[in-house]
Amino acid sequence: MKGIFLQGESVPNIGGQYLQAGKQAMLSNRKWTKMVVIALMIGAILSLHYFTFHGMKYHHAVYRMLFYVPLVMGSFWFGLKGVIYIGASVSLFYLPYVVIQWQGLSFEDFDRLLEGGLYFVMAFILGSLVEKERKKRTALVQAESLAAVGRAVSEVAHDMKTPLMAIGGFVNQVSRKLREDDPNQKKLEVVIQETARLESMVQGMLEFGKPLELQRSNTNLNELVQKTVEVAKPKARRCSIELKTDLESSLPSLMLDTSRVKQVLLNLVTNAIQASPAGERVLVTTRLVNSGVSLTISDRGCGISERNRESVFHPFFTTKKRGTGLGLGIVKKIVEAHEGEVFFHPNPEKGVTFSVLFPIL
Repeated sequence: MKGIFLQGESVPNIGGQYLQAGKQAMLSNRKWTKMVVIALMIGAILSLHYFTFHGMKYHHAVYRMLFYVPLVMGSFWFGLKGVIYIGASVSLFYLPYVVIQWQGLSFEDFDRLLEGGLYFVMAFILGSLVEKERKKRTALVQAESLAAVGRAVSEVAHDMKTPLMAIGGFVNQVSRKLREDDPNQKKLEVVIQETARLESMVQGMLEFGKPLELQRSNTNLNELVQKTVEVAKPKARRCSIELKTDLESSLPSLMLDTSRVKQVLLNLVTNAIQASPAGERVLVTTRLVNSGVSLTISDRGCGISERNRESVFHPFFTTKKRGTGLGLGIVKKIVEAHEGEVFFHPNPEKGVTFSVLFPIL
């Protein structure tokens, strides 16, 4: 627990690594099995077409309907990308049969072409619906997981808060009674600093666990960005980082909880400063886009590794030695409470850009 939550350092877990590798291998095997099943089904249906006498029109009509079976199965198993591949494969291998039996755009030819077009339309509709349902299900699972984590975190934080306050108070009392040159004074200073850090972490846990109640008001996002940047500039100077802004002047007012959005800004800007090496630049921009107002924070650091990208917004995930891993989780919670989105992407050269999209209500 200490290595993960207090220091941000992961403890080697060889058993867990083998378990994860085994799980990935099993999922990969299942995926290949499903692909083979669909391929065999398509091959069997094509064989029925090619080896059945052309004059048996009713048989061929039934065979064409059978092509919808792998399409439906593929949509549930692989989503939109899967049905596109299945539709393309069926068309590619069925095309020679159509060419062989072509009768100069007869009624049968027209019927087959029309049915082929309908097949692609159905493929797109099925794939889109499945993808939409998957996203909803994923969002619901994440929301339920975060709610459960939030409740657990709140209970732990409440239990930790009282003893930490007592420890901090007693240590301060003892420290005041010691002489300044007492050799134990430095030890007590370390205890005081670490206790204060734990209290800050507990406060973050409480904030993450409790439900958000937004106090919205008309907000000029550019003014809020400028105020937040001014607060962050001393830290940027200490780290030898140039903190710049590029703000679009024609932004509309937004209905935001000013203090919460300032917390989002300060968290992202601080992370960008910490991620950037000395002499680099952090850029904060605002832009008016079709779907709302975009706020981006770009750094010039080492970026986020491929294996960590899925976990960035997960609670308690951190690569910092003294991080709690709750900062970006709280950012996501605040942004989504404003009906917005937060995401990131790697920069072309180096570093990463976090983007926050606020809708215009």
